[in-house]
Amino acid sequence: MRLDRSFFVHLGLVVVAALFAVLVWTRDKTAAALSAGDVTVWAGRAEDVERITFEAKSKTVVLEAKKDKDGRYFVGTAERKATPPAEKPKDDVHGHDDEAQDEPPAEQEPTVKTTTFVSVAAGNKLAEAIAPLKALRSVGRIGDDRASEFGLAEPEGTLTVKLRGGERKLVVGGATPGGADRYARDEATGEVYAIKGDIYRDLDTAESRLMERELHEWKDVDLTQARVIVGDKRRELTRSGDEGKKFWADPASPEQKDETVGNWISKLDRLRPTEYVAAPPEQKEVVVRVEYTGRAGDIGFAELVKGPPGASGKPDYFLVTERTRLYGKVPVGVAEQVEQDVGAVVK
Repeated sequence: MRLDRSFFVHLGLVVVAALFAVLVWTRDKTAAALSAGDVTVWAGRAEDVERITFEAKSKTVVLEAKKDKDGRYFVGTAERKATPPAEKPKDDVHGHDDEAQDEPPAEQEPTVKTTTFVSVAAGNKLAEAIAPLKALRSVGRIGDDRASEFGLAEPEGTLTVKLRGGERKLVVGGATPGGADRYARDEATGEVYAIKGDIYRDLDTAESRLMERELHEWKDVDLTQARVIVGDKRRELTRSGDEGKKFWADPASPEQKDETVGNWISKLDRLRPTEYVAAPPEQKEVVVRVEYTGRAGDIGFAELVKGPPGASGKPDYFLVTERTRLYGKVPVGVAEQVEQDVGAVVK
């Protein structure tokens, strides 16, 4: 049977259409993969990040990378400028028509508040996010007439990352549709990208989002012993009990739970830094030092100190651990309870 020539023509068209569909599907799949964070803005490694700086209109955030035997961490400073409201001219009680009162009030000088903080987990996570820096998608280069579309005519700020052997700059613009992420322009290439919004949010409120509040990296289950030191007195403690039911006890009677010790250590563990100080407090008095031991040996410590009385008449309390590295100011109320109750633990 002889097939009609038109059949082969239609068959060829079907094959061509199928091949075209495959090519389009492959291209779209590749584009989808790139939009999922496979676009590299710049290369690098997190361990090569030496300094992170974010400069905006009313704030400057700087994170300096540090390293010790316990690993990498960052010491940060956040400077925020605030302009006090202008003073209104006083009313003329005599009813005089003073032309000077028609003049606008003089602008006040902005005040600057500087906050020091330590960042361990969050700081290292930020370093991993910016070295290498991956974008959600590439927008390409844009003209000055389109800069406002991406919030780059009046950007939110500039991110400068000092890497080992170089420095990279990123101008952070407006929010993407939906508001979760941000547009940004690489100063070296002029390319505009959409990047994850967490980078901007971490730096915009660094003193809250990046501040380290965890006292230790290890967990409660890792503990086997502790030593509580108050002046020239000390007491050894042991961690007893089954998994999930651990308790503190005296080494002389390891099976007898010591409620007083357990409650006191729980209060100590509740202390969390609200801000850090770059240098140890002057005229500090050590309230108590606790040294912790695990199966492999010493794993950390916590030292609570008291400074001289401040403007309120009460002293400030500071806590330092192997994780925080710097002294952090802690709530006075809980710290006072720790100090008052330590006498029942170490006699």
